[in-house]
Amino acid sequence: MGALAQPDDVVQRAQLEAALERMSGMIGEAPSRYHHDRAEVLFRLGRFEESVADYDQAAQFGRPHDEDWCWERGLAQYYAGDFAGGRDQFLRYNRVGSLDIENGIWRFLCIAELDGIEKARETMLEYPRKVRPPFPALLEVYLGQGSAVAVMAGAERDATAPTELTTYRFYAHYYLGKYYEISGETATALAEVTKALEYRIPHFMYACAKADARRLRAASSAK
Repeated sequence: MGALAQPDDVVQRAQLEAALERMSGMIGEAPSRYHHDRAEVLFRLGRFEESVADYDQAAQFGRPHDEDWCWERGLAQYYAGDFAGGRDQFLRYNRVGSLDIENGIWRFLCIAELDGIEKARETMLEYPRKVRPPFPALLEVYLGQGSAVAVMAGAERDATAPTELTTYRFYAHYYLGKYYEISGETATALAEVTKALEYRIPHFMYACAKADARRLRAASSAK
């Protein structure tokens, strides 16, 4: 049995369903800005294939993100199980965000699902300048050269304000969890993702962590 839905989750789902109904009434057949907004709502509701379809429309429209910039579509493709599509989207995003290690980690995760961790390491995008903590330390972990201890120590050390510390802690725990998951350590992955969710951040990635927590709990319960 999975964990029972918490009251705040029930309220949020009702709000998302209401938003989805409103947006659907505003969207016509032609690609539009509203497709991007509805795609995010569909993603948060766990309707990933429908989310991909709306991101496709929004990318055709070109705003707020075009074909290269639409990193959200890559995430929706990943959660829909279209790892090849996600891999290609994250590669496109690298054209416009060549310093974004987080994007490279998602491409790594897609390739690891398709061809294994070693192939993902061999084809990892290169970052001559490593910026935005804690991602440089996380990159070392994904390449098999770093440690979780170093990631967490860096997250604590590099934060210069309380909000930064919350953000860094979230990303450190979350992406360690993703690494443990792809390495087959489901219980450890769930522990890390659950810890990440203690650090609430107002970002799309928090919705990804919630989706992963649900999936990992279901996998653990099925064993």
